Amino acid sequence: MQLESVRELKASLQDTVLTTLTEAPRVRALGVAAGQVARIERPPVARTLALGIVPGPRDDYRLAVRIQRRALEGGDAVESIRRSARGEVDVRYIGRVVKRADQAQLSPLQGRLRPLRIGGSIGHFKITAGTLGSFVRSRADSATLILSNNHVLANENRAKKGDLILQPGHFDQGMAPADVVGSLASFVRLKRSGNNLLDCAAAKINQGIEFDFQGLDSVGRLTGLSDELLREGQMVHKVGRTTGVTRGRVTAIEMDNVLIDYDLGTLRFDQQIEIEGADDVAFSAGGDSGSVIVDDTGRAVALLFAGGDQGGENGKGLTYANPLRPVLEAMKVDLIF
Repeated sequence: MQLESVRELKASLQDTVLTTLTEAPRVRALGVAAGQVARIERPPVARTLALGIVPGPRDDYRLAVRIQRRALEGGDAVESIRRSARGEVDVRYIGRVVKRADQAQLSPLQGRLRPLRIGGSIGHFKITAGTLGSFVRSRADSATLILSNNHVLANENRAKKGDLILQPGHFDQGMAPADVVGSLASFVRLKRSGNNLLDCAAAKINQGIEFDFQGLDSVGRLTGLSDELLREGQMVHKVGRTTGVTRGRVTAIEMDNVLIDYDLGTLRFDQQIEIEGADDVAFSAGGDSGSVIVDDTGRAVALLFAGGDQGGENGKGLTYANPLRPVLEAMKVDLIF
C-alpha cells in the first residue's frame, strides 16, 4: 500500500473495529441485604489492539496490528482487519507493555559518572533509576539540560520544578547532596485519559558539573538528529542504564493505541516507534527508560520509554519509543551534538 492509504485505513479501523473492542464491565455488589445496588466499574482504558505502519524497504507499506490481550488472538476483529487490509498486514501478539524502569542488573553505567555520560543511571530523587538520554539546549535561555522521560525525571507528574536530580539514581545508591547533578526544569504531563504522544522531561545541570555530550560507548559518537522516515528492518542502537549497548531493528512506526502500564494507571500512547532486538537479547529492559536511540550513522531518532517481554523475532519482547523531533519541539530544546 501507499503510505497515505495505510494511514487512512488505520484511522478508519480505529473509528470502527477498535471502538467495538471494549472489555466487559466488572460488576460489584454493594450491601448485603435484598435489593443491593450493583456498581459497574469500567476500566479507564481497554487493552485491545494497537495499530501502526510497517514501512517496507521501498515505498511500500503494510498495516501493523499488535494484539495486547490474548483473548483477541485469532478472533473476528483481527480477521476483519486482515480483510480490510487485503492481506497487507503484519500481526503480532505483544501482551502487556510497561514503562522501562526499576530493574536490577549489574552495569558500569549504574555507577557515579563524572563527567556525565549518555546512558548513565539518573533519576528524580523519589524514583528508582532510569537513563540519561542526551544533552539539549533550552531555546529560551540557552541553558544546558539533561533529556530523559517524565517518569524518570518528573516522577509521573508528581514532581515540581526545581526538584533534585541524582546521578546515579536512588536505586543505584545515589544520594543527596553528594550525587545531585541538577534540578527538574520542565516536563510534558502524562494524561490518564485520552491519548499521550510523549513521555519526556528535562533537568538543568548544576554549575560545575561536566558532561560528555557525544560519547555513545561502543556505538561511537552522537552525530546529529535524523528526520528521515524509518524503514522496516532499519538498524538502530541505544546505550541504556541496565542493558548497556544494544542493537535493534525497527518493526513499525506511527503505532496508535499502545497501552502502557504506569504507577498512574494504564495510559494510551499514539504515534510511537516499535523496535525488536537484533541479537539474542532484548533491545531494552527495566531501567533503560530515557535512552536516546540512534541510527547506524549516530543520528538520534527516538526516546525510549516502554517495552514488553513478548513478541519480536527473537522472542525477547518489543520496545516502544517517542520520535525524537516531536520531543524536542514540545520541550522547546535543541539536541547538542
